[in-house]
Amino acid sequence: MTTDIKGLEFIEIEEAAKSAPAPRPRKHIELWQAYLWWDELMGMRMKHTLRLSACARGVTKMDAPFEEQIIEWLTAMEKDSKKVMIGIGKSTGPIWEWLTAIHGIGDHTAAKLIAQFDDPGRFATVSKWWRFSGWAVIDGKRERNVKGEKSHYNRKLKSECYLVATSFIKQQTPVYVDIYYTEKARLRSEHPEPEPSPESAWPTKYTDSHIHRMAMRKMVKVFLCHFWVQWRTIEGLPVSLPYAVTHVEGHEHYIEPQAQVV
Repeated sequence: MTTDIKGLEFIEIEEAAKSAPAPRPRKHIELWQAYLWWDELMGMRMKHTLRLSACARGVTKMDAPFEEQIIEWLTAMEKDSKKVMIGIGKSTGPIWEWLTAIHGIGDHTAAKLIAQFDDPGRFATVSKWWRFSGWAVIDGKRERNVKGEKSHYNRKLKSECYLVATSFIKQQTPVYVDIYYTEKARLRSEHPEPEPSPESAWPTKYTDSHIHRMAMRKMVKVFLCHFWVQWRTIEGLPVSLPYAVTHVEGHEHYIEPQAQVV
């Protein structure tokens, strides 16, 4: 008697699929699928780029010209996937118009942000919006991944928001870049010199690079707050001020989102 190993594996996969929780319904499912297509292509291109690098270093017997051809094909497909994402993104309505009117946010970036957040109705408070995107404060500290634990936030979305902040600084985006420079000046005024920080993940705090990251963080969180407010307002959903503005002394100032930031 023989055992069909592949057949057993298929049955196990089917049973696991039956017991898995139902997938979360998505408001912009086609945009999400287009995003996944683009993301998969990016991952594939990275793998083949690494193989090509290995060819150049002589640590593999693979054929370099063939890897170059694959990268060329993937690059062309990536361009197509971007066009598809942008075409679908334009159909998402006023939130698309608001995002793409911000100097420093291009069409592809807007499509990626909308695809990943998907539905502002899932986030009753801006704190949940921040938590989902990896920019929350937990017990007074910025949230970090813990080894062995599943991430509590969307790591790719966090990276995307970081790129948005970098773009704001490079493009000198009105409103947001002012927040960045004001926060940098405030932090340096309060902390003229770097300070040792044995309890922190950073051995020294308030270096120029540390203050830069802190100011970027504030700018990102204000942008995300504006994004949440604008999208929920467009959808006719209730909005509220961030907890820090209403409950924490010294944080009473609230920066209103702009109808258009040009």
